[in-house]
Parts: sequence; structure tokens; C-alpha cells
Amino acid sequence: MTFDDEDLIATSPNSNNDDTAFDDAEDGDKAQDFRLFASSLAGPGKKSQQASGKAIRRGEKDFESHGTRAQENVLESSRSAMHQVLSYTRSNQPRNVLRGWYFPDRWADVPPEGESTDGQPGDRTTKTRGSGQGLFERERVVVLESDKSTMLQSMGRVVTSAEKYSPGWVKTWLLPEEALFLIERETLDLWWPARGIEEVFPEDGDPKVPRPKAEKLEDYELGVPLSLQAAYALFIGRDGERGKISLEKYQVYANLRRTGYKVLRATPTPLQSPSSPTPQPLWKWLFSLLNTNNLFALHPKRPEYGPLVRPGLYRSYVPIYEQLALVQRHKPAPLPPSESPQPEHPFKICFHVWKSQGTIMKTRPPPPDIQMAVVDARDSSVPTLEQLDALLLSMPWDPPADEEKTGVGFVYKRLKHGWRSVVVAVVDRGLISYMRFGEMAFGEELLYETPNLRPKAKRGGRNGRGRGGGRGRGR
Repeated sequence: MTFDDEDLIATSPNSNNDDTAFDDAEDGDKAQDFRLFASSLAGPGKKSQQASGKAIRRGEKDFESHGTRAQENVLESSRSAMHQVLSYTRSNQPRNVLRGWYFPDRWADVPPEGESTDGQPGDRTTKTRGSGQGLFERERVVVLESDKSTMLQSMGRVVTSAEKYSPGWVKTWLLPEEALFLIERETLDLWWPARGIEEVFPEDGDPKVPRPKAEKLEDYELGVPLSLQAAYALFIGRDGERGKISLEKYQVYANLRRTGYKVLRATPTPLQSPSSPTPQPLWKWLFSLLNTNNLFALHPKRPEYGPLVRPGLYRSYVPIYEQLALVQRHKPAPLPPSESPQPEHPFKICFHVWKSQGTIMKTRPPPPDIQMAVVDARDSSVPTLEQLDALLLSMPWDPPADEEKTGVGFVYKRLKHGWRSVVVAVVDRGLISYMRFGEMAFGEELLYETPNLRPKAKRGGRNGRGRGGGRGRGR
């Protein structure tokens, strides 16, 4: 019970009672509102057979049948609206659909990504302009007839290491996850070839070389179209299989693409070499020796017995807290590339992710906003400290921009940004959870040295006892 001159305690929005929590749970279990889908099916020239606005009822449900005609009419209209939505046939215009051909062995003889060395005999990258980092030639199994689509701004690559005028050398090739995602959104029509790639793309040959005039073949003479189920059977496999991707990784890729992110397969990110420390001037070092606050830091010898804080007159709390610092704290530091550890499976970087703002170059992408690893919750467990340490140390050095600024806001901002960070996508039978791990330096944030940590008291209002702040007995 509060007194008359006391303020009422504000109830936290998170501290809900049982009824509120039950209502929230009921809101999450509500059925889909099919009226929005059913209303989108109506158009000019179509019969308006949509359910009424009261067809699908949200909120309180009737769990028992009371035998009235009104309840039967409501249930019947809800069933008809759901049936109408589920039976709708979705179609796209042919001019917006790309056609791709499945040639899994076209680049089978190319060495895997990162194994070819420049200048060696037999290196395909030295023949022409070079394949470039992140091309993954061996994994590209679908070739497109045309690249007139906005979706191809962040997916698909032209294999520049192919020999000139070879079949498919100027075409765009897709990775398995890219092809499967385009098939799911009905942008790509995948075909199984019945003939060789030189017959499917005869126009890629050298125009200077005379060729016999061949008869133009019909589409179904070149191959047959494949269904979505067939595409899943072709592209989904185990990790390490050429031309395939695991189901968990594809689910994460498709989820990120649908939410607006731009995703590319991860390539080895070059680690920055640690910069040499700036030499300190001699006069500054001499003045630092005269500072009494640094005497304990220079000579950290502690007595074998006695108090932790040496008796004496202190005019600041800083030397007292420095003497109480017994546990060695972690301080992030860049590592040379030779000392960088290799993360263990399955905690390895799979995708580089960029936010939707702006455009990226597929051939020379900027540093990623997010580096993501994908793990299966059924086949792996919680990562150990050694696994997380190896994963974080393999990330590029990215210290906060406002590392020298003071203030409570900058402290929280630095701790949230971290010095290295990585996102782990945990997939549990299709349910994806994203967890961010970062290397932070809580011990480097010396709060006793940060001024203005306490917020200034406001006069009046609910926080003070100024004008209008309290409650009198006459109210």
C-alpha cells in the first residue's frame, strides 16, 4: 500500500500477469486471415465469389457446436474462403521467366576454390582474365539462356576462366542454392538437357570458323522441363558434394534472401596484419613516471599479507580500484594471418551477408556486414569455448570507431559492436534461430574513470520532489 505523498510504482511492460500472457499466447495461435488473400484474387472480369468480411473470424473461437444455423453458415463460409485461396493457380508471364539448363559436369575438371596457384602450369586462371575470388566454378551447374532479370544483380557469375568461344563461355552460371531459390519464386524454368551443351548453345562458337548450317531444334527436342521436386533432388545433398548444398544451408540462404539481404558464398577474408605501435616521446614517458597513479601499474608487486588497498591518503578512487584489480582481464588484439586459428567443423563461415541498402559488385564485393555460419541443431551441440575462440579469432579485426570516446552511450555502443563478431544460424528441422557472438572487452571499460555516469536528477515530475512532483493529502 502506497502513502499519499508517494508515487505509484510504474508497472514494467514485461511484467504481465497470467491472463495477459495467456492472451499473448492466444494471439500467436490465431489462424491465418484468408480474407486478405481472397480479396487479392478478385479483379476486373472475374466473378466475385469471395467470402464476406465476416467469413473468417479472429479472436474468440467457438469450440463447441450448439446446433444453430448461424454457426454452420460461419464455418461453411470460412471453409469456402480457405478452399478458394488454396486452390488458386499462381502463374507468371512468360517474358519474366528465365530458362536454365542443368549441366553438372561442365566445370568438373576445374580445381576447387582456393587450391589453384597463380603462375603454375595447367592453371586455368592464367589463360584469360582470371576466375576471381568467390567464383566457385566447380559448383556452378545451371547455365541461363539470358540474364535479363533484376535478381541476377546479386547472384550468378560468368565463368571468365573458360576458353574463348567454348560452349557457355559468355553465359551466366548459377550455384545450386541460387538456382533453387529462383525456381521456388517462379523466376527460373529449369530444363534437363537431352543433348550436349554445344547443341543447346550453338551460337557461342567462333564466328570466324565456318560451320555447317544445322537445323533448328524444337525445345522438347533439346530437353524436358523439371519440377520443383526434381530440382530439390538435384541440388540438395551433403556438405562437400560438388554441385549440391545441404538443406540447412539452403533454408538459411532462402530465408535471408526473402527478408531482403544479399548473400554470397563465403570466401577467405584476408586478415589485417597488426599495426606497429606508435613510439611514445621521451618527455611524455618521463612525465608518466612522475604520475603517482601510474606507480602501482608500473610496479604491480603485492604484499604477501595485509590489506589489498595500501593505507594512505587518496584523493581519487582510481588508484583504489587499480589495486583491487586482481583478475587478469581480456584485451582484444589483432593477430597476424600466420597465427590465426582455423575454426572447427561445423562452426565455419558459410555465407557473407550484406544489408539491402545499396548495390554490391559480384566480382569485387565490399567487406560483408555479417559473416554467418550454419549448424544443424540435431547433429551438433553448444559450441565450446575453444570452438568459439577459434571462430572469432578467424574473423577480421574490426574495432569500434569510437574507441577513445567516453560516456555511458559510447560504452554500450562499443560493447554492442565488439572487436570481432560472427552470426551462427542454428537450424532445427526448418526453424532458424540466429545467434550473434562477439569478442568484447568488458575489462577495458573502466567505469570509475568515466565521468558523468550518473544521470542528472530532473526537477519536478515523477523523479523529483519539486513543483507538482508529490501528492498531497487533499488530493
